[in-house]
Amino acid sequence: MNDLIELIRSMQSDEAEDFIAFAKAKNQRSDVKNIMLFDLIRSGVRRDLDLKIYGKGNKNALNALKNRLKENLIDFTASRGFSNESLEELQLLKLLLAARIFLEKEQFSMGFKTLHKAIRSSSKLESYAILQECYHTYVQYAHLDPKCDLDQLIAAYNRNQSLYETEIKWVKLYAILKRELTQNPANIFDLIKEKLEEYDLQIDASLSFKTLFQIMNIVTDAATLKSDYAGVSLFMNHVFELVKVKKHLADKHLYYHCEILYLMSGTYFRNRDFIASQKTLTELEVQLLKQRGAFESQFRERVLLLKALNFNYTNRPIEAMQLITHLKKPTTRIVVVHAMLLFQQTEFNAARRKLNELKHTDRFYERKEGLLFVLYKNILEILIYMELSQPDLVESKMRSFKKRYKNSLLGIKEERVITFMKLLRNYFDEPYLATQKTFKNKVEQAFIWKPVDREDIFAMSFYAYLKSKMERKTIFQATIDLVAQGSNS
Repeated sequence: MNDLIELIRSMQSDEAEDFIAFAKAKNQRSDVKNIMLFDLIRSGVRRDLDLKIYGKGNKNALNALKNRLKENLIDFTASRGFSNESLEELQLLKLLLAARIFLEKEQFSMGFKTLHKAIRSSSKLESYAILQECYHTYVQYAHLDPKCDLDQLIAAYNRNQSLYETEIKWVKLYAILKRELTQNPANIFDLIKEKLEEYDLQIDASLSFKTLFQIMNIVTDAATLKSDYAGVSLFMNHVFELVKVKKHLADKHLYYHCEILYLMSGTYFRNRDFIASQKTLTELEVQLLKQRGAFESQFRERVLLLKALNFNYTNRPIEAMQLITHLKKPTTRIVVVHAMLLFQQTEFNAARRKLNELKHTDRFYERKEGLLFVLYKNILEILIYMELSQPDLVESKMRSFKKRYKNSLLGIKEERVITFMKLLRNYFDEPYLATQKTFKNKVEQAFIWKPVDREDIFAMSFYAYLKSKMERKTIFQATIDLVAQGSNS
């Protein structure tokens, strides 16, 4: 039931309307109970669904209905996918299938013409898997084509096989590194380098948009885990340049192109290159209008969140707040960012209410969003309780934070978070010392600082809280002043 609820909750209004139309067309009879169940779940109803649908308790019938609804949603998602991002590859598969049927029926002229078209189109699209099947079919029937140069055909087949095998290696590497990242390894960048050497992989323009996206996705995950986007900046720019070289194919790989633009905009933001981040976001929004806005709903909230963050850290907090407030179905990340924006504007009670919208345990959010996300959420809660003068909650939160996360932080070599928490404890115990020189010196000497232009923007945001106390500034002003140092904006 949970996966069905999550799937329905993730649907935007236009998707829900399309599904209802799809389900109505598919229903073989006047029974519309599957649509009733869909509407009830979408409106937030979770209990007594059988009573509401059948007028009496009937768990068996409800379970069967849930399964039918789930099957309908799977069919709808597949159909919608074929009509959007898979359109190009679907056409290639149709051409290949048609060519095989013509050749099996000994309609060789039509068969080879269709197969040549499939080969040309697959090559342009860099769809190495389908191209491999095309070459396999052609070699099988090559003796029946008087125009075929078999040596050239086999050479082309071998070249594509090499590219296809490389793509398979990248898929395997992507899966391995994604698994490793869930274990919060201490030396993730070394691990990535080691695996690249092990698989003998090169990053060049022969890689597909999907593979380039997977590479950037792994690197940004690693950068997030280590709070070191500056450390991957050159690498990300190198891969992004390869994407630009292949821009003539971007519309044929629209989904992955949009994902790449989003990752790049996020990288620019984390490195405080706000101009480049906003420019890339604008380009992403243009791309999302293509194919009748096929992917707009998938990116909408992420794009608006990144826009809001850019507004906030370029000293436009009102625009940031307006943007984030109007999101109808905020994700977990949006809720936490919204609370952070409220906190920076000294709206402490509102920030607490916002975080109270998160009903699951920290373990749940750690599985879903990652360790650092949960750490930031907990630190923000502690800061809010401190500002609301709730010492019991501060004490409780600090104790549980240390007990649960100290070893994890040491494991990923994030001692600075532990140091920050100690300084926070010092301030909490003796707040009147914050403006004294001894406390300022203690803060400066406690951290191993990265150069200001390499420090992560979110790490700086938390340090800005202490800075605001030391310099008697508002939290937001201290944040903006600190972030502006070394910024490219």
